[in-house]
Amino acid sequence: MPKIRVGFICGKDTDFVEHPGKGPLYSKIGDPSFLADMPDKWRVDPASHEYLMDCEPGTKGQAHCDVALAWYIGKKYKDIEVDIITPEVLSLKRLQSNDLNFTLGYNAVNISVENNASGPKKLQAFKKAANIFPTWEIEDFILYKSKYMQACMDAGVPMAPTIFAFRGRRSPTQLMKQIKARGWKTFVMKQSESGFCLGFLKLTVEQCEADPEILKNYFNDYAHCPEFIVQEAIEGFTRNWETRCFWFNGKFLYAIANIAAVSTKDQKEHIVTGKDIPKEFLKGAKKIGKQAIKVLPYMKTPGGKPVQNVLVRTDIGCSDSQLYDRDTHWDPKKKTFFLNEIEPSSTTYFVRWLKFDCIPMYAKLYAAKAREIYKQMQKGRANVQKRPSASLKHTVADAKRVRKVMKVS
Repeated sequence: MPKIRVGFICGKDTDFVEHPGKGPLYSKIGDPSFLADMPDKWRVDPASHEYLMDCEPGTKGQAHCDVALAWYIGKKYKDIEVDIITPEVLSLKRLQSNDLNFTLGYNAVNISVENNASGPKKLQAFKKAANIFPTWEIEDFILYKSKYMQACMDAGVPMAPTIFAFRGRRSPTQLMKQIKARGWKTFVMKQSESGFCLGFLKLTVEQCEADPEILKNYFNDYAHCPEFIVQEAIEGFTRNWETRCFWFNGKFLYAIANIAAVSTKDQKEHIVTGKDIPKEFLKGAKKIGKQAIKVLPYMKTPGGKPVQNVLVRTDIGCSDSQLYDRDTHWDPKKKTFFLNEIEPSSTTYFVRWLKFDCIPMYAKLYAAKAREIYKQMQKGRANVQKRPSASLKHTVADAKRVRKVMKVS
């Protein structure tokens, strides 16, 4: 039986499994020896964040979890042939050369942030490849935040009070009117197509009234962005744990929680996992996350068959302070958990921060998903091949009926 050829789109440079010198060791929870024979070209230089294939000879680097996972799958599962696809070789032709492809460490957000000449061609590859998972429908649904955010709000998922400012229909003056009408005092702005906190801004109404140029400059600097996400600032967000839950096939895998550096005594970000996550926060995060992922459409194979989503991450915040939004009535004396963001499969996995080795787990899940999708695709092809013969019979029968009618006439 032929192997299933699976492409893995990689590009991570912040989620390493080979230690560069600080932070937790992956080797404390897993065995990195499976990487011993992996070609160096797929390791990343920690200084330039470039793959070694693009660096000076002799440059040293580390493997990150996306290429490590793909390499592990190739060694562990003999029915799968692995094709590691890095950003510089990503193309529609390359994607179509595989039976199917998974997005592990690089997606449209990276393309938007890079903003280079090869971006449009790579974006078209994501959009046109029918054998890429998550499908473009899912990526687009998450990339343009208003789509999933509005769906979550319609479904009753708790979220911070939100205003969407769409390109072509927005202005600083109009936005300030909306914010004041909602009763906000402090608000944050972020962008749909962006990541890594780029374009994030926290402001007060008082600041913007004293200096209207602040918003004008923001609107000018990011005029290209299709939508701004504007939300009332949640005071408790930074001082409480933000809990990130990981889901695959709609099922909970694990969670990590972090508190921002601005809220800790040592001015460093704190990350906890497993049983170290306060029970109240984990319970609240799982409840809200489960509600949120239900709004996501299923992936579809080229034949139109629905399959459950691969990895999705839900980031859940906590509010325990007064909100001023006229339509929101959270009790400031209680903790209210709310959806902050949904992240697709190319998100950070936090591999080395966990208390267990997640590489074998993800390998098993992705291998099983590859077989599931491939099976559905094969069924779809078989059905397509059957249709012409059936159509031909109908065509011949129709032609005979036409001849009979002509004779009668």
